[in-house]
Amino acid sequence: MPVAIVQKSSIKIAFAGSLRDAKLLDVLTESAVSSLTGTLKLSVPRNEYLFYFVKGSLIYATSRKKPMEKTVIDIVKYSGFISREKLVKCEKLKSKAMKTILEMLVDEGYVSMLLYSKVISTAMRLNVISAMMETDGNYSFEIKYKVNPVHGVKPIAISQLKLVDTLIKENRAAAKILTDSIYSIVNESSAAPYLTSGLPFLHSAIAAEADFLNFFVNAANDFVEKKWSFQSFFRKDKFLNSIAVYTFRTLVTAAIIVFLYLAFMTNTLDLRNEDLSGKDFPFIRNKISDSFEAFQSGHKKTYPKAVKTKNSDDKKQKSKKQEK
Repeated sequence: MPVAIVQKSSIKIAFAGSLRDAKLLDVLTESAVSSLTGTLKLSVPRNEYLFYFVKGSLIYATSRKKPMEKTVIDIVKYSGFISREKLVKCEKLKSKAMKTILEMLVDEGYVSMLLYSKVISTAMRLNVISAMMETDGNYSFEIKYKVNPVHGVKPIAISQLKLVDTLIKENRAAAKILTDSIYSIVNESSAAPYLTSGLPFLHSAIAAEADFLNFFVNAANDFVEKKWSFQSFFRKDKFLNSIAVYTFRTLVTAAIIVFLYLAFMTNTLDLRNEDLSGKDFPFIRNKISDSFEAFQSGHKKTYPKAVKTKNSDDKKQKSKKQEK
């Protein structure tokens, strides 16, 4: 892959190109071998990734489609380490303290520094795996004087990226399934003792001592060999709970509709069976009274006539002339 230094105003581009000409692994390797400091931007359809390097070390990676904080919240929420009540509490406090949800969890004592490091490092690695699965896009490396590291994030070694690249090349479908199902429940894992049945895949990944990328590659290879599997969607507790809730709501709504219908029809039938007279309608009763008084007195009740205006007379004259 050729490396070209390009100067654009105050921006210094080390190299640029397309994924059609070079794989992302080659681009990341070139950034590491050249000991570059700056940001590598990868623009793909409907997304954009940023990789942060310090002297050739990949220290951070983000995705525009799914911000880092959203990824961290999902990991904490669905990995099973933190209860929903604690998350809701920290979510309310974070806006006042001007901190991220993960920082608030640490401050409140719900998350240890070790778990904090694993969660945010895992979020970074998920972005890297997603980016390495892209086959169409453009990249450019912008050289910077300094890049501030993110506290708690473990850098990624190029050797780990080679394992991921091999997995994607040989078992892309398995890698895709795992990235889409990291929050799903592991069903059977007797042949994969590093996974815990009945818990989310990500729970075992974070609890393991191995780096997430190594864990991910091993799990994907074992998944292909059918040593473990995910719980069926229709057997998930969340799915069953949702069905029960919607069934209950449907029955309650149907009961309310039936009750209102019967009440309306009962009142309608009662009105039809009643003998109605003028006493039930004050307006008709008043009109009948006025008519009876007029009949006895021999004088009709007069009402003020509409006042003719000059404009109305002029309009009538013009209409007569047109008719002639």
